[in-house]
Amino acid sequence: MDFFLLWEQVLDYISKNDSQYYQMFSYNVFPTSMNDTTLVITPDKPYLVRWINGVYKGKLEQIVSRIAGKPMKVEVALPDESTAPAAPQPQPAPSPSPAPAVPFPEEENPASPPMPAPIPEAPPTDPFPEEAAPPDFTKLKPKTADQVTLPDIRNYEELHEPSLFDAVGNMPETKKNFQPNPVNEEYTFETFVHGNCNEIAYQAAYAVAQTATNPNQADQKMNPLFIYGPSGLGKTHLLHAICNYIHTYKPSLKVLFVSSETFTNELIDAIQNHTMPKFRAKYRNLDFLLIDDVQFFGSKDSTKMEIFNTFNELFDKKKYIIMTSDRTPSDIDKLEDRLQSRFSSGLVAPISPPDYEICCIILQKRAEKMGITLPKDVVDYIASHINTNVRELEGAFNKLVTFSHIKREPITLAFAREALKDQIPIESGQELTVDFIIDTVCKYYGVKKEKLLGNGRPKKIVIPRQIAMYLCRNELHESYPTLRDCFKRKDHSTVLYACERVENDMAKDPQTRAAVEAIRKLLRKR
Repeated sequence: MDFFLLWEQVLDYISKNDSQYYQMFSYNVFPTSMNDTTLVITPDKPYLVRWINGVYKGKLEQIVSRIAGKPMKVEVALPDESTAPAAPQPQPAPSPSPAPAVPFPEEENPASPPMPAPIPEAPPTDPFPEEAAPPDFTKLKPKTADQVTLPDIRNYEELHEPSLFDAVGNMPETKKNFQPNPVNEEYTFETFVHGNCNEIAYQAAYAVAQTATNPNQADQKMNPLFIYGPSGLGKTHLLHAICNYIHTYKPSLKVLFVSSETFTNELIDAIQNHTMPKFRAKYRNLDFLLIDDVQFFGSKDSTKMEIFNTFNELFDKKKYIIMTSDRTPSDIDKLEDRLQSRFSSGLVAPISPPDYEICCIILQKRAEKMGITLPKDVVDYIASHINTNVRELEGAFNKLVTFSHIKREPITLAFAREALKDQIPIESGQELTVDFIIDTVCKYYGVKKEKLLGNGRPKKIVIPRQIAMYLCRNELHESYPTLRDCFKRKDHSTVLYACERVENDMAKDPQTRAAVEAIRKLLRKR
C-alpha cells in the first residue's frame, strides 16, 4: 500500500475516533517513507515529536497495523530529518547526551535531567512555538495513553487548566471560529458533483454561502436551509463546503459547525455545571449555525427547548441556520409541531441517490485526483451496480485502488469483479417476483417489509409502497386484483391509484424518476 494512501486512511480513522487530535495530525504531521514493517512520520515541531512518542505512539501503531493488515511500527523523525528514525526509548545505560526527540520519561520528572541551553521564546503571534515545556506526566499515572485527554487546539480560548498546548498563544482569526467540529478542506463546492439528484440542495447551499460576501442579496426565504436525504449522499459535504467558502472569502464571520450529538452533549454539560449563560453566548452570537443530523433531536425534550430558543434568536437577528437530516421535518419522530414549522419555514431541499451519469463522474474525478487511469468498462461496471450511496461508491473505488497497489496488478474489468465481489455479488439469475421487488424497495429506502405491507400512512412508508406497486405492475404485468392481495390492500383501486401517482411523479419530479431507475437497476443485477 502506498504510504500516502495509508496515511489518508489513518487520518480518516483519527477524525472519526479521536477527533480532538485530527487537526494536529492533518496539518502538522506528515508521512515521509515506509517499508514492509515501518512507517516514518515527521511532525513540523520538535515538541510534537516528544508528545507523539510519549503519549500517542502506541495507539498510532495499532491504527496503522489495523489499516495495513499486518504488524507495523511507527517511527517519529525530527523536522527536516525525514529518514531519521525516532529517538530510542531510555535505556539503563547512560546516553552521551540528551536527544531533543526523546519521549517523556515514565518514572522521572521531565525537568530533572539536564536540559540544553534555553531557546528564546517564540513571538506571541506564533501559534506553535518551537519549544514548549512538556507537562509532568508522572501525575497522570496510572492512566493509559487512551485515557489521557488533551485539549482541542481549535478551542484553546476556553481552556482553564494547564496542558500541553498552554503555550500555543493566539490562533489566527481565520481558524478559531470553526469549532468544535473539524472542517475538511477537501469538501468544497468545486469537489461536489451535482446533477438532477442533488441540484436543488447544491444551488441552495451555494446561495447561502454567498450571502457571507453579499449580505444585501441575502434571501431570507432560504433561512433556515433544511437539506434531507438518505445517508451517504453528500449532505455533510455541503455543510463543509459552506464553511470552507466562508473561511476563504469572509473569515471574520462567526461560523459554528456541529453535529446534533455535540450540541446535546454540550447542553447536558452546561446544565450539570451551571454554565448555561456561556453555552447560550456560544450558540446565539453567530453569523452561521450549521447542525448535522437533526433527526436525533426528536426524543430529547431539553434539547428541543434549547434549539427552539436558539433558532428563534438567530432567526430574529437574520442569521443563517443550515441543517441536515435523513428525513423531512414532518417525518422526524417526536419532533414538536413548533419545531417542525420552524425547520420547514425556509427551504427544504432534497438529495436523492445518484443516477448512473453522476456515479460515473464521481469515479472519474476520484481517479483523476489520485492520478489513476480507470478503464471505461470498469467505471460502467461500478456505476451500474453501486448507485444508491455515494459513500459506498467511493468506498468501492478506494478498495479497488488499494487491492491494485497490494497485488501490483493493473485495474481491469476482471480484476474489478474479483476485488469487489463482496459488494457486487455475481449475478445469480434469481427469479423476479413480487416478494423480490418488495424486498429490493425496502432495502433501497431502508424501511421494514412489515411496515410497507401494513396500514401506516407516513410519507416515508407511502412512497416506497407506491413505487413497489408500480414496479410490480410494470415489471411483472400482474393484475390489479393480484397486487391488491400481495400488498394486503382492501381494494384494487388503491394499487391503480399508486401506479398512476408514480407515473405522474416520474414525469414531473427528477428525484422520483431517479429513484425508480435506481431500483430497476438493482432488480436487473439480481
